[in-house]
Amino acid sequence: MKNLLRVALCALFGALAAPVLAQQTIQFDGCKDRLGAPVPTVVDTTLRAVAKAVIVDGKGVIRHNPEMLPRLLPESRLFVFAHECGRQLLGFAPDADLQVAQVRQADCWAVDVLQRSGLLKDKTLLATIEDDLSMVPDDWALLPGPRRVLALGSCKPVPVKQGQLKVDTGAAPTEKWNACQQGCASKLFSCGRGANCQSAFEQCSASCGAR
Repeated sequence: MKNLLRVALCALFGALAAPVLAQQTIQFDGCKDRLGAPVPTVVDTTLRAVAKAVIVDGKGVIRHNPEMLPRLLPESRLFVFAHECGRQLLGFAPDADLQVAQVRQADCWAVDVLQRSGLLKDKTLLATIEDDLSMVPDDWALLPGPRRVLALGSCKPVPVKQGQLKVDTGAAPTEKWNACQQGCASKLFSCGRGANCQSAFEQCSASCGAR
């Protein structure tokens, strides 16, 4: 069954080479907060979690550890990342203890945005994610809590439509690139959401160069 799922994933992420999937070096991108500012993603192999939204210098950042729970399928990691992105977009503080309804909202936003982004085209994979994330308490502690039974197939479209996630299997962003992007996001936050502000942000982001 696992082999069949991995074959399905190769079709789902056509641009991803099999060795890359095996090494779990997928890089996530495209997350934005509720103001539309990009939320940088940073690989952190010291993190005791698969992925975690944090605040750095007053700005949202998602850290993820590709070495944590190596048995997870790639689409399960995508879901965990999308859940943490949803916390940012929905305005939930990264360090807050969320109510069950809030966690459910982030779960369903994750499903919605992954489907709209074309990263989860086959709805039958929702059951795969639910099964893959059915864990013992010690392992669940490495995932966005609280521990719960996922019911992703019953999620309805979330009103918040902002966000377009994507997967990049290239090199992880450098600290310099991340710092540059965070600086651009900070200027956008101060400027507002007008067309001129967005244009200025895009120019600033482009000036950061390649990652």
